[in-house]
Amino acid sequence: MSAACPDFPVVVLPENQLVRARTRPAVPVESALTETIEALLSLRAELLNPAGAGGSVKDAADAAVKRADRLAAVARLTPMDTASLVPIVPNHEYFGVRTAPVDDARLVCEVTTIVARALTDLCEARLDLNDQAAEVLSMVQVLAGLAPADAPRAAEEADGGAEPPAPYVVGRDELTRWVVTHHFYFVLNLAAADAVSRATAALKESDRDTARAALDEATVYVRGFTAAMMHSGDMSAPCYDAMVRPTMQPPAVPVALTGRTQPEHKAYRKAMRTLVKVSAEPFAELAETDVELALARDALLEADLQDIERHIAVTAALVGDDRSIVQGEASAESAIAVLRTMRHTRAETYRELMRFGDPVTLIEA
Repeated sequence: MSAACPDFPVVVLPENQLVRARTRPAVPVESALTETIEALLSLRAELLNPAGAGGSVKDAADAAVKRADRLAAVARLTPMDTASLVPIVPNHEYFGVRTAPVDDARLVCEVTTIVARALTDLCEARLDLNDQAAEVLSMVQVLAGLAPADAPRAAEEADGGAEPPAPYVVGRDELTRWVVTHHFYFVLNLAAADAVSRATAALKESDRDTARAALDEATVYVRGFTAAMMHSGDMSAPCYDAMVRPTMQPPAVPVALTGRTQPEHKAYRKAMRTLVKVSAEPFAELAETDVELALARDALLEADLQDIERHIAVTAALVGDDRSIVQGEASAESAIAVLRTMRHTRAETYRELMRFGDPVTLIEA
């Protein structure tokens, strides 16, 4: 099986699926992290400027890209030998992803590189300003998780290898955009799964303050990966049909690829299923005892519903009324119809838990 972009360097994600560090990085890296976060927050402020967009957005974007590139350079290590790492799913082979046990320094190296590439492409993408702002805020939160304030600093150790090579220069074609943004999408799914799991654990312990903070954190990640999904689809339908879709199905790959087998998104969906089982109190009842917690949970569930609704929208734009690549010719439904059923099923599950639950009910034919 071949990767979508064979020349693209392999990305290594943590085997334990945690994309936050347990130690503070070396001082130069932490300083570059702080500067990058500040630049990203400035960019977000310009994107959301009530006076509207202007030349200052481009200046802020250029500054943020420069800071992110410098951060990735400061955090860069000698690349891992990935030849022996086996992709755990076909999707990983396609996107050039591997998983392995990684220490915090390697985690920072990989994540900052992924963020820098996604940001560079984002600043050239034709994306809604609000989506851009959501994606940028999720970058801020991911980077902040690489330098936990109360954690001990990692020991200053030399890389021990050869001088790291110059960074890979990312292309500007749509297939490369598809790959680059999916790498960031995977990171955000893992971050969201972790935050939701921490919220669930806190709820079990009746630690509502921790639960609220984790729910708020998860909502930022979900809105961010929704924006990243829209970012990945910044191409015309004919371009998608000619350049991207053929690379995800035979004969380019042995089996047609589906997001349902993507382990990062599966981890997030599993965390959400657990959350709604543990926190099954209807919105009105929960709001009577803790309105802030009820609203925090509501915001996450709303973001999750909007994610699949936006998925329907981008599928409609790129695929139209065609079937998905994993549907057989005999399928009576389009890709959009399948997604819409998934959306309604999710809405039914969330109805009583939300402030404005969706009244749509699926009925058996």
